[in-house]
Amino acid sequence: MLRSRVVAVAIATAVVATACGGSSESAPTTPASTNAEATAAPSSEAIRTFVGADGVESEIADTSRIITLSGDLTEAVFELGLGDSLVARDVTTSYPPEALELPIVGVGRFLSAEGVLKENPTLVLGDTQTSPPEAIEQIRSAGVPVVIFDVPLDFETLYAKAEAIGEALGVPEEGRRLAETLETVVSDVMEAATPLDPVPGVAFLYSRGPDVMLLFGAGMTTQPLIEVAGGRDVGTESGVEGTVRVTPEAIVAAAPEVIVTTSEGLEALGGIDGLLAVPGFAETPAGQARRILDYPEGDFLTFGPRIGTILENFITDLRAIVGQS
Repeated sequence: MLRSRVVAVAIATAVVATACGGSSESAPTTPASTNAEATAAPSSEAIRTFVGADGVESEIADTSRIITLSGDLTEAVFELGLGDSLVARDVTTSYPPEALELPIVGVGRFLSAEGVLKENPTLVLGDTQTSPPEAIEQIRSAGVPVVIFDVPLDFETLYAKAEAIGEALGVPEEGRRLAETLETVVSDVMEAATPLDPVPGVAFLYSRGPDVMLLFGAGMTTQPLIEVAGGRDVGTESGVEGTVRVTPEAIVAAAPEVIVTTSEGLEALGGIDGLLAVPGFAETPAGQARRILDYPEGDFLTFGPRIGTILENFITDLRAIVGQS
């Protein structure tokens, strides 16, 4: 079966966050994390340089107190065996469970330098969506390296990012092993997935309640997930680049047959009935058939180490909800 094939080699299971129509149980520890745990963290005396995705060269001398500013980076730190060095994280972290006990320094996209610095980090990991730049520079000015990584928008970039994180943390072999594991898992999932016919139109809706409702499109991590699962990203087809605020006219015109959203957002709206009460949604094919899938924000929006299990769950759920299991 698909699930048994993936779990045998899968990375451990978890933005942009539990599924009404899908599962998100944790997968076993992966070969990458098993090997990494046997490797001691790099010596604080072993200074190395690393050039981040923002072009800034950082000198990394100490990984004893790490702060992560996105959920996938948190998961990668644990996968690479340095979880004990993590002292704080941003709000998008939802996995692993032990990371949820750590202090929250805010939201990486709305960074507060003061919130980060009060945790006395020796290394801060962020990505190209970390902002504002002034906060990053304030942290660097305090003598703390801030290493910036790309936000993967395809699987090849995801594999490269795993290797890059390993290099920055001083465990390059574990980074390469994680990248290889990810590639194997994703390949197995994609090969086992049967095509959908007809191909359903899928919309990803990001919501934090009626006042925050965004339709995702091209250039977002949700697009490759939808397409690999066998759907059409109606946001992208509608010409959306990044995100746009949802209007009744726009969602009706997009005509999604399935709507995917975050569990947190669906709860804030009052469940499926609350979502369908928002003007426009009940008129869509998805709304008329109540074809709504929800996942934790840290699951579906985190293009990171658990992508294999998350993708597998989504493929299964999408087929079930459109009657093509």
